[in-house]
Amino acid sequence: MKWYNSIGMKIILSVVGMILIVNGALAWLFLGIQRDNLNHSILRTASQLSETIKKSIQNDMLENRKEAAYKIMETIGRQAGIEKVRVYSSEGKILFSSDNTNEVGRMVDQKAEACFGCHSEARPLERLATSERSRIFFSEHSEDSHGVNHRVLGIINPMYNESGCSSATCHAHPKSQKVLGVIDVTMDLSEVDSQMAWARRQVLVVTVVSVAAIFIIVALILFHFIERPVKELVLGTKRISGGDLNHFIGVTTNDEMGHLATSFNQMTMNLQNAQKQIQEGIRNLERKVEERTRELKATQSQLLHSEKLAAVGALAATVAHEINNPLTGVYTYIRLMERKIAQGQYGPEEIEKFRGYLDTMRREVERTTAIVQNLLDFTRPKDPARKPMNLIKVVEESLALISNKLSLSNITVVKLLNPLPEIQADPAHMKQVFLNLIINACEAMEEGGTLTIRSDYHPDTNSVSMSIRDTGVGIEEKDRARIFDPFFSTKAKGTGLGLSVVNGIVTRHSGKVEIDSAPGKGTDFRVTLPVG
Repeated sequence: MKWYNSIGMKIILSVVGMILIVNGALAWLFLGIQRDNLNHSILRTASQLSETIKKSIQNDMLENRKEAAYKIMETIGRQAGIEKVRVYSSEGKILFSSDNTNEVGRMVDQKAEACFGCHSEARPLERLATSERSRIFFSEHSEDSHGVNHRVLGIINPMYNESGCSSATCHAHPKSQKVLGVIDVTMDLSEVDSQMAWARRQVLVVTVVSVAAIFIIVALILFHFIERPVKELVLGTKRISGGDLNHFIGVTTNDEMGHLATSFNQMTMNLQNAQKQIQEGIRNLERKVEERTRELKATQSQLLHSEKLAAVGALAATVAHEINNPLTGVYTYIRLMERKIAQGQYGPEEIEKFRGYLDTMRREVERTTAIVQNLLDFTRPKDPARKPMNLIKVVEESLALISNKLSLSNITVVKLLNPLPEIQADPAHMKQVFLNLIINACEAMEEGGTLTIRSDYHPDTNSVSMSIRDTGVGIEEKDRARIFDPFFSTKAKGTGLGLSVVNGIVTRHSGKVEIDSAPGKGTDFRVTLPVG
């Protein structure tokens, strides 16, 4: 088993994955809270600083000591962490800037970020909450930032037209003017961002270390309490499946794995008992089978002996009947010729009769020879002498041999001979097969009919087939199963050996003979042979 397919590794990865998700969520939440706390702290500091500046310059502004007020703001603006301190007039004109740039006297856009809080309405707002007076943006104006963008917190503090300002004789403002100007303080958040980055790194390190520690601890626990017992169980199942029923697992714990090992050992004991019972049953069955086999062999021997006697009797009766008929005719004509010769009559008419007698005797002797030859072919089949041959040529030769019989029987031959490749077969045996099949077809069509011969090549099975179909009387369904049995025939004068010989020859050529027939619809014998 691959290491990544083990149940222990799956559990470890699941636990580590859950820890990563939980730790990641907690770290994200912690960092968010810390960021909010730092932002709130720096915002509070900036607000206090802005209020301090406002209180520090209040007296100087009432007595119109602008230079003293600007000096205070410039000194404060040089403190570490403070970007700049600026003062805007109520019209948006920059009256003072601590960074000594040329922006003094310049008008600012009231839609800018510093002014938008008050001037977003149709009429400027007079009072704003601290959170609404602050904004955070990116700036590159810090000297030690080296041109890198950094975050900046800006807070504005409006200077209101108090009673002292509106009644002062030096530069009194009308009571209708509520806001005299705005103090804008911007503070560098680089240190805050550095602390956040340091906190993120610390959280990441702690997360990685905790995950690694948990991974190791879980792996050790799983290996000791789950992985090792499971491997012992797997090994035990393999040994038992291999036939070793003497293997038992040591029980060392009282947990689920221990109970599982106990159940496994109990199963092993049950299998041992079942195996003993099965072996005993097999031995009893073998004894019974041996006894039955001996009885069956004795019965089979008796049946074979009886069948042999019956087959010999049937064969003897059939051969005697078939040979007796032509021999009786031959004997009769011989006696008749002897009588004629004894009378001394040898005229031309008598000689012609003798020739007819001799021709009949020849045919009967040929019939007797054919019966004996079929009997020999059936009882002593010869191995085929295979050689390349053309099956269509053999069929043509077979048709030529019995062409006279076909003509006299008023049978029309239809040839559907498609080209066939050569096959490895015995030509003499194949000729015997098709002669028997064609003769059977002729005998089935006593009143004439159509004999259709068709050849086909089957590339999917690399075989050839020859079909011989007649339009004769057909074969009954009950007789089709026995059509190839020896000594079975539906014809009055048949020996029942022709189709048996055909089936034997085709089988020895690794082929098969199929039959398709129905009463009154003719018969189709299909011989299939392999090409190779």
